[in-house]
Amino acid sequence: MIYKFIDDKGTFVVENPHRYNLYLPLTNQDGGLLSAISPHLAGDIKLDNDHFLTPPASIEDLRSNLLCRRDFFIRLDRETIRLSYPSKDILEAGFLYQKITKETKRISIEILNFVPYNLAVEVMRVSLRNRTKKRLKIIPTSFIPLYGRSEKNLRDHRHVSSLLNRIQLDKYGIYLKPTMVFDEKGHKINESTYFVLGFEDTARPPEGQFPTLDYFYGQGDLVNPDAIEKDTKPVNKKIPEFDGKEACAAFRFGARTLKKNESIEYFLIMGVTKSRDEIEKAFRKLNSPKKIEKSFQETKKNWLNYLSQVNFNFQDKNFNNWLLWVKLQPLLRKLFGCSFLPHFDYGKGGRGWRDLWQDVLTLLITEPHKARALILNNFKGVRIDGSNATVITKDGAFISDRNRISRVWMDHAIWPYLTLRFYLNKTADLNILLEEIPYFRDQQFKRAQEIELGFQQKDFVLRQKNNKIYQASLLEHLLIQHLVEFFNVGKHNIIRLENADWNDGLDMAASEGESVAFSFMYAHNLKDLTLVLAKLKEKRKNITLLKELSLLLDTLGSPVAYSDYRAKQRRLAQYLERTNKISGQKINIKVDSLIADLEKKSQHLSEWLKEKEWLAQDGFFNGYYDNQVRRAEGRLKGKVRMILTSQVCAMMSQIATDEQVRKTWGSIKRYLQDKNFPGFHLNTDFGSLYPALGRGFSFSYGDKENGAFFNHMSVMLAYALYKRDLSKEGFMVMDSIYKMATNSQAQIYPMIPEYFNAQGKGLYHYLTGSASWYIYTLLQEVLGLRFIWGDILLKPRLLSENFFHHHKIEARFPWQGKCLKVAFFRSADKKKPYEIKEIFLEQRKILSCAYGHLIKSSLLKSINKKEITIKIYLK
Repeated sequence: MIYKFIDDKGTFVVENPHRYNLYLPLTNQDGGLLSAISPHLAGDIKLDNDHFLTPPASIEDLRSNLLCRRDFFIRLDRETIRLSYPSKDILEAGFLYQKITKETKRISIEILNFVPYNLAVEVMRVSLRNRTKKRLKIIPTSFIPLYGRSEKNLRDHRHVSSLLNRIQLDKYGIYLKPTMVFDEKGHKINESTYFVLGFEDTARPPEGQFPTLDYFYGQGDLVNPDAIEKDTKPVNKKIPEFDGKEACAAFRFGARTLKKNESIEYFLIMGVTKSRDEIEKAFRKLNSPKKIEKSFQETKKNWLNYLSQVNFNFQDKNFNNWLLWVKLQPLLRKLFGCSFLPHFDYGKGGRGWRDLWQDVLTLLITEPHKARALILNNFKGVRIDGSNATVITKDGAFISDRNRISRVWMDHAIWPYLTLRFYLNKTADLNILLEEIPYFRDQQFKRAQEIELGFQQKDFVLRQKNNKIYQASLLEHLLIQHLVEFFNVGKHNIIRLENADWNDGLDMAASEGESVAFSFMYAHNLKDLTLVLAKLKEKRKNITLLKELSLLLDTLGSPVAYSDYRAKQRRLAQYLERTNKISGQKINIKVDSLIADLEKKSQHLSEWLKEKEWLAQDGFFNGYYDNQVRRAEGRLKGKVRMILTSQVCAMMSQIATDEQVRKTWGSIKRYLQDKNFPGFHLNTDFGSLYPALGRGFSFSYGDKENGAFFNHMSVMLAYALYKRDLSKEGFMVMDSIYKMATNSQAQIYPMIPEYFNAQGKGLYHYLTGSASWYIYTLLQEVLGLRFIWGDILLKPRLLSENFFHHHKIEARFPWQGKCLKVAFFRSADKKKPYEIKEIFLEQRKILSCAYGHLIKSSLLKSINKKEITIKIYLK
């Protein structure tokens, strides 16, 4: 690894960090300000896509663009020290801050950046100390470039939008408030103020300012600005020529002479707000060195308190600390979406549909009290045609598509059910299935096959023919998602790929493509849903569903021949036509009848996939059909085409036989495991462009969707292997992710990146579903802490390798207002997975039952303690 942990709180240091093009996210507890910062002090600060305090920065900008850095100049008698330039640097990072220390010949420097956990501002503290024996005169000047508008203005009317800039100079800093928001779709009056305030450790404000880039540069440029290299005088008052110019927070602080070992500190506070009162409140909380230090310590404590809600102790400092950062990642994606860090410069804000469901997996463990409301709100994104809005905003609203393209991903119904199932197992809250919520409605219907031009409805909810908002149970939303897809098949009787599935790179087979991979998962969900309905039947014998839905519950009325793909297509067309404008009428259906219908569908689809898509000669499953109706995987002219997703879904769905799983694992190791790294590639090298299936194959092999070590699918592979009782194999995959993430070739801070490229380098940092799945798999499968209808089933799959040469593993997590502390003990190394010898709940021995060792929720509730201890002894 390129870093070294220095405590048990996730704090790490990196020597000479400028060698790596890295960044750290900075934000507060609710994502009120979103920042990224690199060792060069580069990275942008923003509220959202339309409110950037500093210029938007992509990954390449971090090391090449001086105009996206928080900079600070120190003028000495014979030289100028620029703090964004390296100088024997050591980086320290923790939750959530960056600290850079520098040593020059004459000055020791420390630069701290953090966002207070309870304020939407970024704080920068610059500490200087004279390390010479002589007096040292310094002239300090800050430089923060101010952008003050939407990211799209970077290329769209950059100069014209700057003409809207109006600045106000204050005793402590600068306020930038453009007159309007420039948008040719509709200009509007700007209400946001972009600000930077500064002071010395004596609370003395700056002597003056250079408030525009023009004034700061003079006849020079950003490398040699006149404000630093010449005797340009700062100003204290605004002059008319400053209006309509690109602005900057360049504060000239008073000249100081430092004695031997004497120190001085400078502070900058920056942010974006619509309220000047909020600026003043924040400044009052941070207007002294003591207040800032207190805020810094409270911020570190707040993040650690959040992360301690679910805690793992494997008796290994590096692994424990690494897990702290992995646990933070789901929350970071909740706050940042997928767009607001430098690798995600393609994004336009918000989280994608898959993202929000996968992140809830871990949030269900760390923040269970928020889970129910999150799930109910998320299901409001489902359309009556079984598709869904693809983006959710920070405030919980839905957007059809961040790029305003009408399209559908065929896997999108899979993830809500998997998350809901975890929630049901954890809480036994069957009532959530009967909660009534609306459907999403926009210009797109019939699964993006038709568009309503001139769509004007602003509330984006489905209405009945009488214009009343139609609401239905969460269960109905689930059923529509899965029933529509069951009938939505192509010429091989496999569910259509449409515009892509989980692999966004398979996006060029919309008319004829089919996804075998996720057809496996639909078959799984249909079967599993019958188990949920069987539990619901204990409370309700009948349920009400939309009358039109009876078309898809065909066994209750007019059965469809499931082996005839045309018959399925015709039935789906009938449903989509009738739901263009729904009646709102509901009918009563027996739960038993519904169970029988879903079982028949699941059984048919499972057998079809297992028999027709198994490539016996190759020892793995085909996962796709392309836009020319051809099978995508197998041997083609002696070259093996294999995609990891196809194999993971077949195993994870429980449909592949044990023999097929063993052979598939052998093929995965043979064709997808790398020869130099421990990881597994997303696919073999298809060797050419593949426009009949997707853009992914146009990327260089080993990058992104074309054969990278794609961590989300890798951790799902581990999960699938554990589910199929292949513990050693599952551990091998989990361990490969950890080893690659901590390998020095990864060149990353502690985290799981979206993927590693062919050279083992980690890319697309922090914002990935891999982290949620890693924690979920660790808890559910490795440690075997499973929830079953509110009870806890203990079924660990631990190996000697999990113990890091120690004999104890601990985990703690919240459960219904209590804290459960679980400890695993082993007596010696073993070559096989450990089995349970005995379990004690406090002092009570837990006996095994037909399922294993089950601790009833009623028993846990009866224990009148805040922290409950469970001890598991292994043999």
